[in-house]
Amino acid sequence: MENTTDYDLYNYTAYNESVVEINSWRDLYMVVNYYIPLALSVDRFLTPVLCVIGFVGNAISARIWVMRRMRKCNSSASYLATLALSDLLFLVLLIPHEVQYAWSMSSLDLQGWCQVWNVLYMATQYFSLLLVCAFTVERFLSVCRPFDCGRFAKTSRSTKIIAGILCGSIMLSLPQAFFWTVNPDSRECRLRVGETMDKVYHFWNWASEITMFGVMPFLALILNICVLRQIRSVGKLYITEASSNMTASHGAKHARCITTTITLLWISFYLIFTKLPVTIVFSLQTSISLGQNMSLEAMATDPTWRTYMNYFFVRKVVEEIGISHHACNIFIYCATSRQFRKHLKLLFFHCMSCTEYEYPASGRVPASHKTHKHAV
Repeated sequence: MENTTDYDLYNYTAYNESVVEINSWRDLYMVVNYYIPLALSVDRFLTPVLCVIGFVGNAISARIWVMRRMRKCNSSASYLATLALSDLLFLVLLIPHEVQYAWSMSSLDLQGWCQVWNVLYMATQYFSLLLVCAFTVERFLSVCRPFDCGRFAKTSRSTKIIAGILCGSIMLSLPQAFFWTVNPDSRECRLRVGETMDKVYHFWNWASEITMFGVMPFLALILNICVLRQIRSVGKLYITEASSNMTASHGAKHARCITTTITLLWISFYLIFTKLPVTIVFSLQTSISLGQNMSLEAMATDPTWRTYMNYFFVRKVVEEIGISHHACNIFIYCATSRQFRKHLKLLFFHCMSCTEYEYPASGRVPASHKTHKHAV
């Protein structure tokens, strides 16, 4: 540790006395760490906290949403369980990213792994986003066409939709394998060099990012507003007179259809308000560039470098907000879903007592659980 610090101080002193050339991320890392260490501190210390929360929260969420009783009572349980697993994979992939860029330690600079990682990293983000959009559409159709809720919320259909979203996400991410490579000079995982390649990458990346993280959340926002207006106009989602004319089986289907409407709305709104700022910051990226090569002392007064440093700090903060969507959904589940809280308490109890936890197929709570049931 002491040798590393001495080396950094030596380089900072040398940079103050000579022109700094930015040829790789390691060069830029030295400059950023010198001027805005707080930005790297946010990246270094907040991201691990979010990862720990996400690892635990998503694992628990997936465990609860795949339970037979939850799938029976919740038409969107398949979406939520898959979302938890997708977010969990995203956080796992985030670890080498943080090691590479927040700590400036080589973790992606291997030919083959560089391409695979970029494909999977983008695919998980697309997959999570499209899953939220899918159950937003399903909830919109269920609320606006309540008598067709059972047809729209079939488990077999949701499985096919999830499979289709997965295939689409991977297909949209495959071009990343063509864009990224290990540079033979710097030995870093970075974009391929070439004027034509730069144009193709920036066009594809801008179009896909704006569409996925700008247009899709905006459409989800519109659908959520329509759902809220429908809830407000009807009162409790379904007209009392219509409900009284339904059979018991239809009534049970409608009851299952509305059990997690509030939960899904919160998840959808959370994605919108965490992803849209990331999209806005990303859209500004092409208009904010690095300054010219100069000494560290000169960078302090150069307007181009000062603008870039301010942008870099804001981007890091906004990125952490975006990451939180992949880590903190469990808090929304606990706050909005009584069934989820009940299962979470019972799961915790069984983990503490080292016994296996699973409701029977009938969905009835065993007699040994009754005391805990009344405590909910």
